[in-house]
Amino acid sequence: MLPLLSQSFFMKYSFIVSTVVGTILLAACSGQVSQHPSTNTPSSTPKAQVAEGSYRAGTIQTYSSAAYAQALADGKDVIIDFHASWCDICVKNAPGIRAAFESTNNTNVIGFIADYDKETALENQFGVSSQSTLVKVRGSDPTSAKKVGTIGPGPITQQQMELFIQS
Repeated sequence: MLPLLSQSFFMKYSFIVSTVVGTILLAACSGQVSQHPSTNTPSSTPKAQVAEGSYRAGTIQTYSSAAYAQALADGKDVIIDFHASWCDICVKNAPGIRAAFESTNNTNVIGFIADYDKETALENQFGVSSQSTLVKVRGSDPTSAKKVGTIGPGPITQQQMELFIQS
């Protein structure tokens, strides 16, 4: 039978134990703990976690001005989905748009989902006046980017989106 630990033991070490446990829980919630420490390196970071200013080629992801600028600087075509969470058509289009990017896997085209209610300067730059509109742009930087195609507003099928990505 194990001897009972004294109250003084708990008093001395409870702060340390609670700090360590809290740190582990915080790291686990933020996705920083790996069961295999040797695989917890930047090269094994899941595709869904990209650094600010970087993008995933051939996919659609949440818009950030830094990632958008980098994609243009890298010579990629960029498709911007002006999406509003309150828009039924946007919500219905989203799975088909994502599936189109996944099925075409065109690494020369990068998709960004821009918040229609927040990215008004971007909307003005490309003449977007309605949510559920997607524009394809080209250029070397955000200020010189030009709209080269539009699809929407309105319902968009996966097949229509696949053609838009490839055009």
